[in-house]
Amino acid sequence: MQKKITALLLIIGLGLFGLYTFLQPDDKEPVPDFAAISDVNAKKTAFFNYLQPAFDVVTAEVLAERALLTTWQAKAVLTEQDQAQLQDIAEMYKVTADSDKLLITKLLAQVDVIPEELVFSQSANETGWGTSRFAKLGHNFFGQWCFSKGCGIVPNQRDEGADHEVASFDSIEASVRSYFRNINRNQSYLPLRDIRTELSANGQTINACALAAGLINYSERKEAYIAEIRAMIRHNRKFWRNNEKTDYRLCAAPKPVVTEVVVEDAIELPETITLTPDSTIVEAKNNDSTIVESNKIMDTVENSSVSTEE
Repeated sequence: MQKKITALLLIIGLGLFGLYTFLQPDDKEPVPDFAAISDVNAKKTAFFNYLQPAFDVVTAEVLAERALLTTWQAKAVLTEQDQAQLQDIAEMYKVTADSDKLLITKLLAQVDVIPEELVFSQSANETGWGTSRFAKLGHNFFGQWCFSKGCGIVPNQRDEGADHEVASFDSIEASVRSYFRNINRNQSYLPLRDIRTELSANGQTINACALAAGLINYSERKEAYIAEIRAMIRHNRKFWRNNEKTDYRLCAAPKPVVTEVVVEDAIELPETITLTPDSTIVEAKNNDSTIVESNKIMDTVENSSVSTEE
């Protein structure tokens, strides 16, 4: 009898636990169903509005870190608290130096903003305007990888022997924050940071079209990827809040190359050609042909140079 009661209590307990688990809300905030929006402008507006709050929060965090660095740069001597905070930021951005002054200088080249035009265009490109599997299931809006088992979502078309996964985040804010840190500390994007530093040193606005050139390592498509991002920045200019401050000349479509056709004198050939035993036949081969693959936005965003911690 006692065993029956114990078994009954166990069953009831498991049932209640299952009900509790079922009623608990999902830890991850839901991603809007952008695919259900048929109107193109409405879809773009919804997509950008979804990214905007997270972008603003992360940008404010970066600006606060940069303000601290600027304050410390002006100080002759840092307090112990200043030095502790400085080391925390340096560890976050994986920067080392022999002195506090040099450390601050190096960090200022990394701790800086990224224009929303560039951030939003990359996100739209990487996720097919928020419709990719990784965006919907893992809040991954930038195609970032991770390399520990269970850290994310396994791509359907992962190469045999590969162990990477597409990183999964609990929120869009976490995804944007990881993207910022990736751009600001990964050596693959040093060209972007150099462009940004040079613009700031010359008193110029940080231009998204100029910074796009520093994304040469973001995709295996290299220059084609940069051209695509610049085209998206240009085509969606009406959505950007800092539209009047952006110089779109670098994002302009290249002018077509016009080649002048030179008409050469016609070569008169004999009606018959007689081959002698000493004649040689030469086969011409065209080695300049290329294979152009179609550009597809798939649910397997696999940019080997993009990683959350690389």
